[in-house]
Amino acid sequence: MKIYKYENYEEYVSEQTRANKLKLGNVWVQKGTIDQIKQRVPNPKSVICHGTRNAMEQNYFQQIYGNIEIIGTEISETADQFNMTVQHDFHEQKEEWVEHFDILYSNSFDHSYDPWKCIKTWGDQLKQGGWAFLEIATHPDVNRSKSTDPLQIDSRKEVMDLLEHGGLEYTDEFIGGRFNCTIYIAVSYTHLTLPTILLV
Repeated sequence: MKIYKYENYEEYVSEQTRANKLKLGNVWVQKGTIDQIKQRVPNPKSVICHGTRNAMEQNYFQQIYGNIEIIGTEISETADQFNMTVQHDFHEQKEEWVEHFDILYSNSFDHSYDPWKCIKTWGDQLKQGGWAFLEIATHPDVNRSKSTDPLQIDSRKEVMDLLEHGGLEYTDEFIGGRFNCTIYIAVSYTHLTLPTILLV
């Protein structure tokens, strides 16, 4: 794993915002990816997508699921230009999002400057039994640590360790999206209530 080192947090925000504006018309998410999510989770009530740039993720989810709660986050102030989108740093937790969502989807995990903090935040946003879908590129032209995409993941074990840290249990994966990304599927177990054992 490699993580680009910024001088400070302000540099991180500046680089993310700069890249967002340069690529504002670009679409990474593929509708086929969201179709596959629908096959696995047919009737969610709420979805959150992180690092959504131009809200295409939210629009695809709305096309497929209809009138359910769908929220996307984007660190750039351009978030105001798109529906179902809030300006927010996805590393930071919002109290009202804790244990709130049935589905979490992101293809922007490589934009994290602190993947351990990020995955813990995301895992905590899922309800008990909620589903995370993390789209991670392995192509060397994409999976490369730099100022705009600080996180480079070098092995499957790193992904599994991160999921565990986030209270997420790996269940499955599929190939999709651009550059044949791997979409890792995991279920939230952090909030599972263990049965009380009575000793007689």
